[in-house]
Amino acid sequence: MGSRGECAMRHRITAGAFKEIRKRPGVMLAYFVLRRTLRHTAQFRGNLAGVVVVIVDKGWIGRFQRAAELLLSGQRHAFFNAETSRHQVVTIESGSKKKTDLDVLRALAQTIVVTDDFEALSPKIRMAADEILYVDKPTVRHVIVVRGLTGRSRIALETARKLVNADWDVIDALLCRQSLDDVSFGANLAPKDSPLVTGRRLSELPGLAAVRDWASKLATDFTWWREGRLDWSLVDSAALLVGPPGVGKTLCASALAVELGIAFIPTSAGQWQSAGEGHLGDMLRAMRESFERAKSQPSALLFIDELDSIGNREHHSRYAYYETQVVNTFLELTSKAFDWPGVVLLGATNRPVDIEPAIVRSGRFENHIYISLPSPEERAEILSYHLGGFPTELIQPLTDQLNSPTGSDLERMSRAIKRFARSAGRPIELVDVENSMPRRLELPDEALERAAIHECGHAICALSCGFVDDVKVRLFKTILDDRFPQTGGQVEFEMRDSTQTTEAFLRARVRIALAGMVAEQIATRDRSIGGSGSRGSDLDAATEIAKRMVTSYGFGRVPRLYVDVRRIDTYRPSQDVAADIDRILLEEWENAKELLTNEWDTLLSLAAKLVLEGSLSLNLEDLQPASGH
Repeated sequence: MGSRGECAMRHRITAGAFKEIRKRPGVMLAYFVLRRTLRHTAQFRGNLAGVVVVIVDKGWIGRFQRAAELLLSGQRHAFFNAETSRHQVVTIESGSKKKTDLDVLRALAQTIVVTDDFEALSPKIRMAADEILYVDKPTVRHVIVVRGLTGRSRIALETARKLVNADWDVIDALLCRQSLDDVSFGANLAPKDSPLVTGRRLSELPGLAAVRDWASKLATDFTWWREGRLDWSLVDSAALLVGPPGVGKTLCASALAVELGIAFIPTSAGQWQSAGEGHLGDMLRAMRESFERAKSQPSALLFIDELDSIGNREHHSRYAYYETQVVNTFLELTSKAFDWPGVVLLGATNRPVDIEPAIVRSGRFENHIYISLPSPEERAEILSYHLGGFPTELIQPLTDQLNSPTGSDLERMSRAIKRFARSAGRPIELVDVENSMPRRLELPDEALERAAIHECGHAICALSCGFVDDVKVRLFKTILDDRFPQTGGQVEFEMRDSTQTTEAFLRARVRIALAGMVAEQIATRDRSIGGSGSRGSDLDAATEIAKRMVTSYGFGRVPRLYVDVRRIDTYRPSQDVAADIDRILLEEWENAKELLTNEWDTLLSLAAKLVLEGSLSLNLEDLQPASGH
């Protein structure tokens, strides 16, 4: 039996081996690249037994085979035989008729399998492999060191960067050329099957303001890393995009890849689940392949949509085992990926609360960037962008009438506008924009009165809370012929800033948000669904404030911090915590009900006036003394 050291990967090579590879620059480069690819494996770091498969370029198989032998033995001459050695290197080349029978059950053995194609691996080897890895491209430092050690002239950093971004055949051809000054790194030298994307940079796109700060810092750090001025471990290279469907999360991700000049690799939990026959092994294999594809690029942005569909180990269903294995594998891969220089991870979800907590904790997807619906100004800018720069000032009066459109809605509208112009055989005109707008429907009197009571309920509660001086109320007498929920009016006010937010201030915000529904309930004994049913609605606002009060600010029955307020969207309240949230909502519902009952006459008179005039500007003097009802 050999000792443990006899089968350990060597972290150093002998002087004789080094003398050999100085004469073989391709093997030297392959050795550096292979060490970097395997450095995170248990076999390399812990000298553990096992099988590691590395997938390399077909033309470089021989070099990587020799590099693997040096990595296992460290010696110029070493025997790699299943009978006489505790380690072995096996080469499997696609298209070869040679049959490989790999003994995977040898004690303390370390085996490196070198292949050029995943499909060339037998099912036995795939199952036996502890790791299946695509080798990294060489780094700029690798190229410069190899050229220096083999006596070639120095090359500029930018030239070395272009070389490592090229195809392996190009690296093969140019690595040892004495001078690269006259080489034109054009499209003919671009990597084959490169997933680089073209299009507008993130900084050139309208909207998406919430992402720009993080993306700008990332772009700066990325530049410094490329120039060798910043270690990759200091780059903030992962984030989670949160927002409703259609706000542009995928567009944002691809535009960020263009901004950084790196490969864009989009995938999703749904794609992984649909791989093969959908079995657990198929999904895990597809997941690993996505990460390895990102790792195989010089630099890449791996975009994972539907992150909430990965699974959650807290779920107690008949699929618990499946979800646990998927989450564990995902956590393993992301932990490794954070150490891969040049790889950016970007997740996306519209349901952050369903994401496994370990995925979004500090050290993983800890940056949560919320992309909301476009502001009125952004709506016009986005539509103008899709129309090729049609004047924004002409568009905005029309887009201001839209009911909270997403970026996708505006893009769809731009296609209709272009279609109108094509049909008329001319460039886009304002009439085409007007014709693309949804029809407006007049509200019947009963709906107007209900909407007026709802908005005046908000206004009275706001003016009575002690934090608001004046309020503007608007009533919309028409709505869009649209499938999405719409509001019949709007209340605008500012709450006075205080040096410290108090419980009374937060409760006032909850009470004001609930007051519209309370006013309807008092006036008609049958409130509508207005003010509820969607993110951003009155009911959603009240619930979120109450949730923060209990879980982050300690205003529940027990003054306790359950979750950092920055992570609250992924927090699932326990039954006791939910009861505390419910208590605040019910108390402020009753407080709003008592106030509006006492201000019954004021509520009715203001609502009638709003129906007639369409808008009101109110202050405390407009509230009549309590009628005693």
